[in-house]
Amino acid sequence: MAADKGKPKVINPRDAERRRSIIIRVAATAVVVVVAAAIGIGLIVSKDDSTSGGTAAPTVATDTGAFRVSGPAAPKATLTLIEDFQCPACKAFESQFGDAVKQIRANPEVAVEYRPIAILDQQSSTQYSTRSANASACVAESTAANGDFTKWLAFHDALYARQPAEGGAGLTDATLTDLATAAGAPSSVGSCIEDGQYAGWVGAQTSEKSKDNLQGTPQVEIDGKVVQVSTPAALIAAVDAAVAR
Repeated sequence: MAADKGKPKVINPRDAERRRSIIIRVAATAVVVVVAAAIGIGLIVSKDDSTSGGTAAPTVATDTGAFRVSGPAAPKATLTLIEDFQCPACKAFESQFGDAVKQIRANPEVAVEYRPIAILDQQSSTQYSTRSANASACVAESTAANGDFTKWLAFHDALYARQPAEGGAGLTDATLTDLATAAGAPSSVGSCIEDGQYAGWVGAQTSEKSKDNLQGTPQVEIDGKVVQVSTPAALIAAVDAAVAR
C-alpha cells in the first residue's frame, strides 16, 4: 500500500457519468447538474486521438471552443453548457432544462454557448462521442457563418432525440448526415462528417477542458464558473443574478 501512496487516482469517466445518471433518476423532478465525482483527467488527456482530421477549428467557434448561439458581443453574463452527445445525463438535462435555456437565449443581455466535448468514446465501438461532436462542428461551420445557429440547434436537439445506447456502435455517419441535412445543412456536410474533419479539434478541446475544472457532463458555467442548479427556475435565477451584478 505504501508504494501506491501519492499516486493520482484515475477515475473512469463512465463511472462518474453512471453516478450522475443515477442521481438524475432518483431526483425525479430535478436534474443534478454537477456531482462531486472527479473525471479521470489523466485518462482523458491520454485518450487515443488517432482519428482522421486535423486540429483546425471551425471558424464559427469561439476562442474557447464553444458555439455561441445567442447574445451580444459584450454580454452582461454568459451561460456555457459543456456536453457530450453520448451522455445520458446530458439528454436528461436537455429534457428538463431545455425550455429554461430557450428563455435565457431570448434575453438580449445574455450570451448562451454550447461546448461539445467527447469523454465517452470508450462507451462506443466507433468513438461515437467524437464523431457526433465532429458532426455538430460540421453543421455549425456549414450553416452558421452568418451567426445564425438555428439549424445547428435543430441538429443538436436531433442528436439527443436519437441518442444511441452506450456500448454499441452509435449512429452511423450516414445517419448523422441525414439528421444534419434534415436540420437544414447542405448535402456537402456529409464529406465533413465522414472525413472527421474536426475530430482532431474535438480531441484537443476535450483534453483542454479536462485540465480546466471539468467535473463531468453536463456542466453548467456562468461567466466561466461552475454552478450547481437543481431546477429550471434556479438556472434562470442564477443567470439573472449574474446579469444584475
